[in-house]
Parts: sequence; C-alpha cells; structure tokens
Amino acid sequence: MSSSASIPLTAPRRFRRLLLRAILLPVGLLLALAGVLLWEVGDLIRAQEKARHSQMSLTRLERVRQLLVDRETGVRGYLLTGAPVFLEPYQAAGQRLPLALEELEQSLANEPEQRVWMDELRERHREWERFSDEELALFHQKGNWLSLVRSGAGKGRMDALRATLDTIGDAERQRASLQGLEAERAGRAVLLAGGLWTLAVGLLLAWLSRGQLLTLARDYDASLAQVRAQADALRASEARLESRVLQRTHELTAANKELESFSYSVSHDLRSPLRAIDGFAQALREDEGERLSAEGLRLLTRLQAAATRMGQLIDDLLLLSRVTRAELKREPVDLSALATSVLQDLRHREPAREVTCSIQQGLTVQGDPRLLRVLLENLLGNAWKFTSKRSGAVIELFAETVGGVHHYAVRDNGVGFDMAYAGKLFSPFQRMHKPSEFPGTGIGLATVQRIVHRHGGDISAQALPGEGALFRFTLQEARA
Repeated sequence: MSSSASIPLTAPRRFRRLLLRAILLPVGLLLALAGVLLWEVGDLIRAQEKARHSQMSLTRLERVRQLLVDRETGVRGYLLTGAPVFLEPYQAAGQRLPLALEELEQSLANEPEQRVWMDELRERHREWERFSDEELALFHQKGNWLSLVRSGAGKGRMDALRATLDTIGDAERQRASLQGLEAERAGRAVLLAGGLWTLAVGLLLAWLSRGQLLTLARDYDASLAQVRAQADALRASEARLESRVLQRTHELTAANKELESFSYSVSHDLRSPLRAIDGFAQALREDEGERLSAEGLRLLTRLQAAATRMGQLIDDLLLLSRVTRAELKREPVDLSALATSVLQDLRHREPAREVTCSIQQGLTVQGDPRLLRVLLENLLGNAWKFTSKRSGAVIELFAETVGGVHHYAVRDNGVGFDMAYAGKLFSPFQRMHKPSEFPGTGIGLATVQRIVHRHGGDISAQALPGEGALFRFTLQEARA
C-alpha cells in the first residue's frame, strides 16, 4: 500500500488539495469556456455587423440605380416630347446622385475589388453624363440629336452602367451570403461550446447558460429574418423600378406613333395646296399665256418651279423620316452590284453625259438593302450632279483601310467644296452651292448620315474647291 493511501481523507493537507481541485477544475473549465464563448460571440457579432453593412451597401446601390433610371427616362422623355416636365426627375436625380455615389463608395471603402468597380462606375457615369449633355445641347440648338438617340450609344452607356451596378451588387450579395454562413457557423460553435460546458461543470452551469444560449440563437434568427426581409424589399423595389421603366417606354412609343401620324398628316395637307398652285399656274399659262407679258410669264415659271421644289422638299423630308423610323433588317448585301444599278439609272436619265465610273467588285456587307440603296443613291447621285459641269468626269466606289478601320468610299472629281463649312455638311437644309448652280433640297447627306448611324457606322468628308470630294463611311459587321 502506498504512503498516500495511508493518509486519511480528513487530513488537512489532502482535504485542501481535493477541495482546491474540485474548485479549480470547474472554475478553470468555466474560464476556458468563457474565453471560447467570448471569442465565438465576438465572431457572431462581427458577422452580423458585416451582414448589416452589406445590406446597407445593397440599399445604397439600389438607390443609385433608381436615380440613374430617373436620369435616363427624364432625358429620353424630354428629347422625344420636348415637354419640360420630363426634366424634373432628370434634374432632381442629378442633384441627389453625387451624394448617393459618395455614400455607396464609403460603404465599399474596405473592399479593394469593389473600389475598382466604383472607379469604373464613376467613369461610365461621367461618359453617360457627357453623352446626355451632348444630346440636350444638340436638341436645344436644333441639331441632329435624333441620330444620337437612334444610334443606341446612350442605351449602350446606360447598359454598361447597369452591368457595373449588377457586378457590384452580385459581389455584395455573395459577401452577405458568406457572412450569413459565417454567422451560422459561429452560432453552431456557441451551441457546441455550451454543450461541452454543460457536460464539464454540471447541470447547474448548464441551466445558467441555457438562457444566454437561447437568447443568442433568437438574436441570430431575428437578424437572419431581418436580412431576408430587406432582400425581399430590395427585390420588390427593383421590380417596381422595372415596371416604371416599361411604362415610360410604352408612353414614349405612343408619343412616337403620334409624331409619325402628325408628320404624314402635315405632308398630306401641304401637298394639296401645292398641287392646286401648280395646277392653277399651268391652267393660267395655257389659257392666258398669250395675254401675259414676258415678266408675267417669268414670274409664273418661278411660281411653278417653287411649287415643284417644295414638293421635292416634302418628299425628301418624308424619306428622312422613314429612314429614321424604318425597322433595320440585316442581311448580306452586294454593295458593288447595288452601286452599278444606281449608276445605270443615272445614265438612263442623262444618256448624253460621258462619265467614267469605277466600282470595286466584291464589296459585300451586312445591312438593310433598302436603306443601303438610298445611301448610294444620294452619294452617287451627288457625285453625278456635281461633276455635271466638268469634262472627263470620274466617279469611284472602293474600299480602303484607314487607321486600322475598314471604310467604304465614294470619290468624284467635281466642283468640291470648302472644308471650312464641312461642319454643316450633314445637317438638313444646309447646302454648299446655290440652287441656281446645282438643284437640290439639302437633305440628301443628312439622310445618308442617319442610314450610316443606324448601321452602327460613321461618315466623314474631304474636299477642295474645284478638285472633287471624297466621302468615307463605315458599317458595323462589314467585310470586304
């Protein structure tokens, strides 16, 4: 028998040792568990705080999205209707948007990858604002603002903005989901530690800790429910925003149809008096021509010429309107064959003219054949017209690469024009030559520009007085 066994339980030293062990063990376990619990509860609180922060970021993100929608629909409505009431949400959103972007950036300040996306968001926002300012400036200056709208450049910039917002939102939602999982794991750890502590220190300590553990569980469930409720509210808000955009799009479509009906009605109402003027003038010439003086006959001739020019102007305006509204159908088009057909028609009208026409063969593009014919009729028709006073007239159609971009070009050796006035070249009713020198209404090149823009391209001109002109244009999805 060992010497320790011979010591009685009532011995003071052994009793004190057992008592100390009995006290220190539960206290040690309690302190250890307290440390573990404090650590796990801290993780849980931090996870919940991060989740709340992510939800706040998502709320601010949706606020920015809503303000951008107000900006877009406001400027679109004002451009298409001219009603100042559409500018009210546009201007109000413009005042609140800088603060909303600043708040969103502050929410994402601790996430390096989100800061990169915020920089991109601000850059794309600046691009859209510059484009919007350009549209409004053209609209106020009565410039060719509609071609900008039809080009889809504004929509492309807004789509890029939405894509960036979606990227930021997806990252935040993923982060919120991960933080929710982290909070859930922390909750499980708290429960497990409580169970071990219950086994270690007994039923009393388990009973004391039970209320705290249940409270933590209830707080976690309440926080998770709140997060889900906020997510549902955000989804509902997004659905309402989409509904508002759809409604305003329908309103704009209806306004466009009304404008179309109005343009046809006006053109019809203008044609009737023009036909009457021309008819009465012709009847006057036939019935009273012998009694009219030479000056009277001259004025009668000018009257009929003005009526004819007005009729041509109405036709050109209607063509410009149809080019803007017509549905674009893309299919393979032989540009060379189309140009050959247009030049043949021009030769039939003036068979006595000697014009050398050079058309590069094999020029095939993806585009609307009807609109591309109108484009070539105007460009080649201009070349034909402005070489009419030159012997040895030459008209060319060819393709070339300029600055790494594939271009199509129409060149002539006609009268040309002064490049100092080239800025007005593609504006309706702008002419470089007097009507007495060359007939026309000044709408043809405006029509050409709109057709090119509808095909996702651009057009430019080069010329010198007396040395001809060169028009280059690009077409999206074009191939040589």
